[in-house]
Amino acid sequence: MSARERIISRSRYMELIIFLAALIVIRVALTGPHVISGGIDPLEVAVLSVQLFAVMDPISALPLYLYFEEGMEQKERTRLWTTVVAAMVVLLMFFTLVGGPLLQLFGVSIYSFMLGGGILLMVLAVDIMGEGSRSLSLDPQEAAVVPLASPLLVGPGTAATLIIMSDTRSMLDLLLAVVIVAILTAIIMKFSRSIALLMGKNGIRALSRLLSIIIAGFAAQLIYQGLVGWGLIRPI
Repeated sequence: MSARERIISRSRYMELIIFLAALIVIRVALTGPHVISGGIDPLEVAVLSVQLFAVMDPISALPLYLYFEEGMEQKERTRLWTTVVAAMVVLLMFFTLVGGPLLQLFGVSIYSFMLGGGILLMVLAVDIMGEGSRSLSLDPQEAAVVPLASPLLVGPGTAATLIIMSDTRSMLDLLLAVVIVAILTAIIMKFSRSIALLMGKNGIRALSRLLSIIIAGFAAQLIYQGLVGWGLIRPI
């Protein structure tokens, strides 16, 4: 990497850090400093991480990621990976930190969003189980942000999940879970070729379908909570 490329890379990292810091300031200004106070529950972090990882399902993104990476030189592959990870982190933090206030801005209750988000996640789970429909006729240079970072990794299902979690779970626990999932996803994308060779096409498909079951279970829970919040059914 040349000196100019290193300077550009550092500049992008600084821009990302400034953006994330701005989101935290906005969240604190809107909801108060208590939102980032309190301790961290390791078990809660683990549960949130599993749920979020299942919704994002980075394993199912490997075939498409490998498709766009095919034929690229090492420098281009590194640039593709960096852009995907940066865009993913920005979107994850955006929905985590300002997702709740966005609901209030548009006058949508958390129970309504739970119901809508649950239905959306259920559709996502069914789509993953059926391997979905994904276009492969896109420019690899434009694929880093769309469709790889969004909507493949951070799509409507992930956004809905984060917005709901940000309003119902500890913010510190959720932020730590987001960081863990982002790191795991970045590692998976970084070693995508090795993972694909190790697991094989059938292995990737099987794991993706297992994750779809976790998504469906989480979706059912959200729909149930939304209906209870609306008073349409009694809590069990």
